[in-house]
Amino acid sequence: MKSARHAMFGPLFAITAAFAAPAILFSATPAAAQERATDAQQFVQQLGNKAIAQLAGKQIPEAEERARFRDLLNQYFDVNAIGKFTVGRGYWGTATPDQQKEFLTLYETQVTNAYAKRFQDYSGETFKVTSQEKEGDSDTVVSSEITRPNGGPPVPVQWRVRSESGTFKIADVIIAGISMAVTDRQQFSAVIQRGGGTMQALIDALKTQNIVPASTKG
Repeated sequence: MKSARHAMFGPLFAITAAFAAPAILFSATPAAAQERATDAQQFVQQLGNKAIAQLAGKQIPEAEERARFRDLLNQYFDVNAIGKFTVGRGYWGTATPDQQKEFLTLYETQVTNAYAKRFQDYSGETFKVTSQEKEGDSDTVVSSEITRPNGGPPVPVQWRVRSESGTFKIADVIIAGISMAVTDRQQFSAVIQRGGGTMQALIDALKTQNIVPASTKG
């Protein structure tokens, strides 16, 4: 299942810490890392700076690279909430607790494996937060852009940041108008339907790597 999303999301991830955001990185605890972020805009910029500094363009052992990325991912992104959304409330509700747990583990691993190495491809792109807009009581959409060193129009990237009890987490990334979470949800739904409407079909596909989250392709 090829996706244009992959082409956009991969380079982006590497650049901005590839987001970074999620990305995540490493030794600092989530609480400590967020003490310095006073709003959603600062949180996203912090993520980008941190990912680039710790991962981008660096030749480090693969196991360490994945560990650093996984740390960043869990520090800045609400991985469980995103994973549940990509499955859909209906399918998630019919899955057993063991299936739900297994899926979330597989989803996190797939994202980590697909993106960790992309940081080494960083080639001088710049990441800049441009504005933020409040949406509802808990969400803020932070707008940013990635500028390529070889010229061309910047790539617009929006980050949906959710705030709960003073803690920020990224709930979605929209690249050039395409929601990563919604795209993965559509792809996963198709896999589940082809497999008889059960969550196990998606789990089996992820286990055998027959599919990869659309947001990690490219």
